[in-house]
Amino acid sequence: MGRIIRLDPHLSNMIAAGEVVERVGNVVKELLENALDAGAKHIDVSLRESGLAQIRVADNGSGMDRDDAVLAFERHATSKIRTERDLFRIGSLGFRGEALPSIAAVANVELVTSTGAAEGWRVFWRDGALVASGLSAAAPGTTVSVTKLFHNTPARLKFVKSTQAELAFIAELVDKYALTRPDVAFRLENDGKVLLSTSGRGDLRAVLAAIYGVAAAKEMRPFAAADRDYRVSGMLSSPLVNRASRGYVTVSVNGRVIRSAKAVQAIVDGYGQTLPHGRFPIVTAEIATDPSLLDVNVHPTKLEVRFSEEGALWALLARAIRETLAGVRLIQPAERPEPVRTAGDDTVPATLPSGDGTDLFTFEERPSEFVHGPSSAPLPAMDYIGQYAGTYLVFQNPEGLHLVDQHAAAERIRYERYAKAMAVPPTAIYRPILAVEVAFSVHDAVRIAAGAAEFARLGVEIQPGENGVFAVTAVPAWLPRGMEAELVGDMGELLIADRPLSTSAMRDALAKSLSCKRSIRANRHLNENEVTTLMKDLAACENPYTCPHGRPVVVRIALREIEKWFRRVL
Repeated sequence: MGRIIRLDPHLSNMIAAGEVVERVGNVVKELLENALDAGAKHIDVSLRESGLAQIRVADNGSGMDRDDAVLAFERHATSKIRTERDLFRIGSLGFRGEALPSIAAVANVELVTSTGAAEGWRVFWRDGALVASGLSAAAPGTTVSVTKLFHNTPARLKFVKSTQAELAFIAELVDKYALTRPDVAFRLENDGKVLLSTSGRGDLRAVLAAIYGVAAAKEMRPFAAADRDYRVSGMLSSPLVNRASRGYVTVSVNGRVIRSAKAVQAIVDGYGQTLPHGRFPIVTAEIATDPSLLDVNVHPTKLEVRFSEEGALWALLARAIRETLAGVRLIQPAERPEPVRTAGDDTVPATLPSGDGTDLFTFEERPSEFVHGPSSAPLPAMDYIGQYAGTYLVFQNPEGLHLVDQHAAAERIRYERYAKAMAVPPTAIYRPILAVEVAFSVHDAVRIAAGAAEFARLGVEIQPGENGVFAVTAVPAWLPRGMEAELVGDMGELLIADRPLSTSAMRDALAKSLSCKRSIRANRHLNENEVTTLMKDLAACENPYTCPHGRPVVVRIALREIEKWFRRVL
């Protein structure tokens, strides 16, 4: 007798569940996407004990008749593809084999549904087997209740994360679909507490306010761009409104929420140096394209998608964001931003309405630090007052007090000069009378000697000597005298890390490193002539608002805030 056997359907479904239903949140995701595919305009997600005790997803979609309600639990049964051609043009949020049979294999599932044309139908599945079915009173749409999840797979249950972790995952998922589909009313509650409620009126800014707070939503602005294959659009925050987690970036493709590190990186690249290192903006980005250019079946939970011409797509997304932010005034306000609800927080923000939010927001135009400044003078006109703590230059204008970090300002000026100089081949060379010596370890010196040609392309000539010592015999004329050793040292470290100096990213890294050195330091007194020169050079920069590492150069204390301190206004 052979050793290969055919698995029975129940065991096959349990194996499939191990791929599709990795955690509680995956069940919510599959049911949520089925509701959207059914055309639902209202979706309620109710949890008990963060979904570990019960998950209930109710929608007002198209519903199912008696036969479909039973057939939906059969393995590889679907309403979403019919031919081989459909498999390569998937326009729905399903299909990877459909999840209902996988969920039913590891839980108890009750489905109540109606098309509205006849009486409703109820089916109940336990451990992958149909145990009850019959007529049921039901409104048009479908309600699915899942209980005892993983009760027959104790090994999987043992690795389920804490209730707070599961709730955070689910809350983030519902948040992201609410942002992707503002035309759908979403409601999420856990143990009777409402975590999210949106109106479904198609107002993305209102959804942003419900999730991230009114203050953050008011500072969001739209962006859009298109090429032959893709259209990208959405809303982005000012670089001044940033967070420590990339979870505030929502990316969707044809209405499907996806997880893409490359998309997040493209968005961060679009912000450039306006973001501090390790910080992320609040962005919702929708990618629209022909389904034939996508492969949505590369991941069991359909969170990852492959794109045709992927490089062009990410370049388009970065360019759209960069162009939207061009010319934006980025003076950091001194006041603290409004607190933002984090995923998994089971309290309702004070700004959230109890109803549909009709009268909560009035998005009127108002003065803001996040406005377009005149391109010829991006910095506002300011009068110099003096220097504080030997570090901050104090200015005033009708908007209030402005503090300029003199070191950050000098860094920005130097960075842009170095970046521009290194972007083109050097036209003039400086040769020190006495060669400058720079020492490396012997094994690092081997790598550096092999990259001498890359040094030469930037106008730097080095001659290897003994014991890892190099003689610097020429540098570009734009380099300040006395910085020869620092330049070669930084270039050597980049080469040692296998980062070719010829790429623009490496030239950028080199310009950042050099800009930090010998810039005006803190605790150094500047006379008025030096301040005037510094501010004139800063105003000429393409981005005078942040240093090369994303820290603010200018901070504003609004006049109204000062008046509040002295109780002159409320």
